[in-house]
Amino acid sequence: MKPYFFTVPLHRFDLELLPLEARSIGSDKFKDAVVVYFATQYAEKGEAAIVTVDDNEIRVLSLPKSADPMDFVQELLQSGKIKEALPFLEALTDANSKDATVLYNLGIAYSELGRFEDAVMRLKKSLEYDPSNSNAWVGIGVAYNHLNRKADAKIALNKAVALDPANGYAHRNLGAALAMDDDYQHALPHFREACHQLPKDPQAIYGLGQCLLELNELKEADELFISLINQFPASPVTEFARQGRSQIAHKNLRGGGAAGGIRPDVMMYILGALETFKEAGAKKRQEITFEIAIKGQSGLDINDPAEKYTLKTLPGEFSGLHLLAIMHAGFKQIDPTVDSGADFDAEYEAAVQMFREQQ
Repeated sequence: MKPYFFTVPLHRFDLELLPLEARSIGSDKFKDAVVVYFATQYAEKGEAAIVTVDDNEIRVLSLPKSADPMDFVQELLQSGKIKEALPFLEALTDANSKDATVLYNLGIAYSELGRFEDAVMRLKKSLEYDPSNSNAWVGIGVAYNHLNRKADAKIALNKAVALDPANGYAHRNLGAALAMDDDYQHALPHFREACHQLPKDPQAIYGLGQCLLELNELKEADELFISLINQFPASPVTEFARQGRSQIAHKNLRGGGAAGGIRPDVMMYILGALETFKEAGAKKRQEITFEIAIKGQSGLDINDPAEKYTLKTLPGEFSGLHLLAIMHAGFKQIDPTVDSGADFDAEYEAAVQMFREQQ
């Protein structure tokens, strides 16, 4: 026999089923009497019932006495129905306050619903009955982070790692906690272990990539970001990976400059753009700039020197870096307040001065 779940709005419940002194809807006596009524009804049929009552409705979960109610609750949790599972978890906790599994799941549910102090309390209670559960310490660390108790969060996450060195979620969250304090050197091994244990976890991959970026290990960071974008295009962290690649490209551009940080190739591209814009006029300049901007929304590979891009508004073939330089020059002339996304201001100023000297 499978579990059976139903709800009854309070205004539809027959109050005459309850003792006279328990008919005031919402009172503690009313709630207790409702629980007793349903529990008795199902006990007579050889079944068990978990009953919860709030200000709006009665929830009843009936199941064979031999069945484990946590099976039903776990189904709710796994399908993301945290709010629906919560009252049953609370009822199960009231029925058995020493059940580590129920306490753990209740703590995680509280955390998912933003009740972080309640989460810490329940998770710590669960550890009294199951001190080996490293995931409980992970949950405590996550809750402490949300409460802005960073030091407590790191203590909890270190305990999780100590209990289970192979817990990828413990390493991932500890790495994130350390990275939040800009301690990338100590965060790095935790992110590496998280990726080893959770090779298909987008957050672990992104965390490692971002950590490497901050430590200026650009090649490996870019490889991770590319892998993340290709494997998990719909992940919420994929956009952050794209932003990371943009940061890497800008760092590479700055690193490729000559003395003073100016890249001669970029400066010459901009100088050529200024000459083109003078001959073509303001309207054509705007058309060229906007076409490159639209093309750039799909991504320009500025690390590949190959001339693989073409424009409708300008003849020839161009590298991604060349197009980015032209666009930067165009926006500087159209509206200097617009951010082109390229840090080419020094090259632009140098090119403008050379252009004026040539006139």
